Amino acid sequence: MSRNFPLRPEEFEKGFVEQVFGQSLGSLRTLDHEPVGTGQVCDSYRFTCSWAEGPDEASRPETFIAKCPSADPVSRNAAAIFHLYDMETGWYRDAANSAGVACPRCYHADIAGNEQEFVLMLEDMAPASQGDQLAGASLTQVETTLEQAAALHSYRPEAGFADLSWLHHAQANGEFSKNTLINGYPVFRERFSQLLSAEVLDLGQELVDHMGSYIAREPLEQTITHGDMRLDNILFHADGKLAALVDWQTCTLGNPANDVAYMIGTSFADPAQRREHEERLVQDYLARRSASAAPAPDFEPFWAEYRRHAFSGFVMAINASLHVEQTDRGDAMFAAMAERPAQMAMDLDSLSLL
Repeated sequence: MSRNFPLRPEEFEKGFVEQVFGQSLGSLRTLDHEPVGTGQVCDSYRFTCSWAEGPDEASRPETFIAKCPSADPVSRNAAAIFHLYDMETGWYRDAANSAGVACPRCYHADIAGNEQEFVLMLEDMAPASQGDQLAGASLTQVETTLEQAAALHSYRPEAGFADLSWLHHAQANGEFSKNTLINGYPVFRERFSQLLSAEVLDLGQELVDHMGSYIAREPLEQTITHGDMRLDNILFHADGKLAALVDWQTCTLGNPANDVAYMIGTSFADPAQRREHEERLVQDYLARRSASAAPAPDFEPFWAEYRRHAFSGFVMAINASLHVEQTDRGDAMFAAMAERPAQMAMDLDSLSLL
């Protein structure tokens, strides 16, 4: 193995794990793994460790989560095109442990120059469990997620944004996405013709027709954004409160309104519940940001940005569905991700802002 880190679970050697956790040679007696999660861009595994008795037991976990490149070559290639592995590795390497955002602690992060080979070793957040994108969110789940969104959007690295290269893929990704969406929407429309209504699919066509102006508009502000803040990428406690934001493969310098609209738009299975609470949710989010050291916009201009970015979940559904391995669950998830934001965009007359 020419690289100095493993790519698949069977490549994790005891000596490598001992080194990551600063343990002596031979202290790891057994190492077992099992797959976890439903991610389509990379593969995740829970490793269970059995350690020999020693004085430094507090510094070595009994379990950890390893994220590895997808076994599917289509997904790996998409990850390289959009720099997904680079963004997630960069977040965990450079920001996660100091950002004050609820996310797993990072033990080890490494990536090769080809951006298709990487490894992450992360804190196991069990018994917290993944949200259910298909079933939709509770109000508590949305509220506590937006609390973390406010913390993320208020975070300012000591060295600033300029030197974090992984934060600056958005411009190139946006241009590529625009062309992909325009050229690929007929494929999406045909594939999802039995899962989405003609009204939703027609709205998608209008969005694609205005994609140039949608992407080109300058945001009110730029912060670190998660970029894929939806239920499948969030771990919750049993009481519905957020435990951790995970899957930082779209983390970039971007428009925070995109995260907020994406989260609210993709989460509520019942549009009436979303309509009832969304203004108050946005106001609470802005109040939390205003209480931090980083200033937040006033409600009215941010609300206009929120309305404009009601399409964000729809855009992700189109783009992601065209670039990852197709599965039945994946198609059901992408359909929900398109339908809910489409209804939100219609309720908020978002097309009028493009």
